[in-house]
Amino acid sequence: MADPLTAEPEEALVDATLPTERAVQLLQRRDFRRTYSAIVVSELGDAFQYVALMWFALVAAGPLGILAVRLADSIPALLFGLHGGVVADRRDRRATMIAADLVRGAVLVPVAVAGLTGQLQLWMLVVAAFVVVAATSYFEPAYGALLPRLVERRNVQAANGLVRASAEAVRVGGWAAAAGLLVFMPLSVFFLFNAASFFVSALLIAGVRVRRAEGEAVTTPRIREGFAALRPRRALAIGVVVLGMAVTISSGTWMVGVPQLVRKTLDLGAGSFSLVAGAYAVGAVASGALLSRVRVRHKVRLGLLLWTGYAAGFTLFALAGALPTALAGSVIMGSIQASVIVLLYSAAQEEVPDAVLGRVVGLISLVHRGAHATGLLLIGPLFAVLATRSVFIAAAIALPLVGLAGLAALRAAPARADAAPARARH
Repeated sequence: MADPLTAEPEEALVDATLPTERAVQLLQRRDFRRTYSAIVVSELGDAFQYVALMWFALVAAGPLGILAVRLADSIPALLFGLHGGVVADRRDRRATMIAADLVRGAVLVPVAVAGLTGQLQLWMLVVAAFVVVAATSYFEPAYGALLPRLVERRNVQAANGLVRASAEAVRVGGWAAAAGLLVFMPLSVFFLFNAASFFVSALLIAGVRVRRAEGEAVTTPRIREGFAALRPRRALAIGVVVLGMAVTISSGTWMVGVPQLVRKTLDLGAGSFSLVAGAYAVGAVASGALLSRVRVRHKVRLGLLLWTGYAAGFTLFALAGALPTALAGSVIMGSIQASVIVLLYSAAQEEVPDAVLGRVVGLISLVHRGAHATGLLLIGPLFAVLATRSVFIAAAIALPLVGLAGLAALRAAPARADAAPARARH
């Protein structure tokens, strides 16, 4: 008898001939509309907080300050990502998302108060960032596993593209607004904005009516079942491995290198940093909008190929002598990474059975966010000993090689599968 967690279930076979619904049609579904709105609202709050967090850390402690806060909002994914997937398959996914939002909002309130009273210190931001991302490690698997119920499996790519494009568009607006508000508003107010956004998100999700069916929950879900579900899905497994390697390189280079580039190489301030971050979001908006309309059949394969485009993005950063060149590189990188994430999550949501989907999404989330931590640990310190441009050039070379290696492994995987039965016959 086939294992229901690893065998190809009937529900996972998405017929590519069936038409997908357009974004406008998906938004007519009440439960998806509320969930979509919740994510967009919380992303707006995150946009304000990102600028405040990064700039406060840079001014307070330089590159080491950035390293500290970015590690704090990356390491929790490694610690809680897999457990978040288990909870998504064991508990009500909607309730898990609400709880995560309430925790994220509550931890930011004292940070905002400390800032407004002049008592904010770097260690407080480190603690808050850790708790926020720990809660996010439970929110994301629950949301990723709930989405196919909201829109049906054949529509997950369109939904993911729409959510990604909308979230990044809101970030563009948030970063642009932050650049203007910094002139007359203290950074600490931005933390209060983000806290409020999480509370609004929780309220919206509370109105979602889709829940797990009675008797459907796995009684004792185990982490290893998430890995087992990837074993027969070689393309998806290779995509996850490449994601971890590529994000390690790209995130470590971006998170430490870009603030350094803006502040020291270009001799610009927080407003310009907001513009570079906003350009990244513009690229993500464009790619998300495209993927919400154009259905991709070989999602993982295309995602692996897209990593080669980072050669152009980081080369532009290395050559940047003025802000427009950096903006162009940022647009390219934003469009690539957003596309890869949308395609990989959509592939999992189309192929993996619902009973184990939370754990697979949790694993992808762990790899994605956890790679930010490994990037900071492995790549971030290079900026202390090497020129910023040199690190950018190295990343421009390494990332295409990682993507091409993934494509080579994908080509070899079917060959190995075919060779095994042949050996058995002899």
